[in-house]
Amino acid sequence: MENYKILDPGGNKTALVKDENYTKEQKKMINNQILKENPEVEQVGFISQSENNLQMAGGEFCVNATRCAIWEYLKGKCGQIELTVSGYQGKIIGGIDERKDVYVNLKINQKMSEILEKNGIFNFVKLDGICLAVVSEEDSKAYLENLRKDENRVKNELKEIMKTFSAWENAVGVILLEKENFKTKINPIIWVKTIDTLYYETACGSGSLATAIYKNDLEEIENLEILQPSGFWLEISLKKEQEMIRNAKISGKVMEG
Repeated sequence: MENYKILDPGGNKTALVKDENYTKEQKKMINNQILKENPEVEQVGFISQSENNLQMAGGEFCVNATRCAIWEYLKGKCGQIELTVSGYQGKIIGGIDERKDVYVNLKINQKMSEILEKNGIFNFVKLDGICLAVVSEEDSKAYLENLRKDENRVKNELKEIMKTFSAWENAVGVILLEKENFKTKINPIIWVKTIDTLYYETACGSGSLATAIYKNDLEEIENLEILQPSGFWLEISLKKEQEMIRNAKISGKVMEG
């Protein structure tokens, strides 16, 4: 395949395929082929040439892939666009600012109690197209220690736990938190059920947003820089009115190659 481009949104490398109206089965085959040919790529999206539209191979919603699509549609130049994305209801506004950061603005308009649900060590944040279980720094310690000893074993253990989540979303994940130089760092394990991919992702925009929502509930922080496993940062800004989260903005770098 030659009609795809690999972009790096600060980790979580994404292949964008020029969509030729592939069927769901064809998308899965293309996804598998690209991942096999490019071991550094973690996900595949399909972008329309006739409208601003991104469809993930697994039909999930992905913030970082959305940021990649914005970069591609704007050809890396400053500006703002509207686009539709798989797994997300309505249109997303995104763009590239004067710092060349690529941002996504999401309308949420939900009460914290509707988004965040606690169950044991898991703090479930349900967003359009993806359900993420955020685990506190303290409760993540044992998982992280084992993850660094045997990544595949721990990923598959977490996948078995994710199978028990009561989530209809196409993608689910566990976000293990830790502190690094007094900053919040995420370790995202993401399972896309529809195409059965399981990654310890090098970055995760949705996981960063879920972490920001969890931290806001704990400490009422509205602006947070979150360190990705890749070493890059994502900035999350929440707009709240009392118990209602109105909007979220996620921004960071996107690089080609």
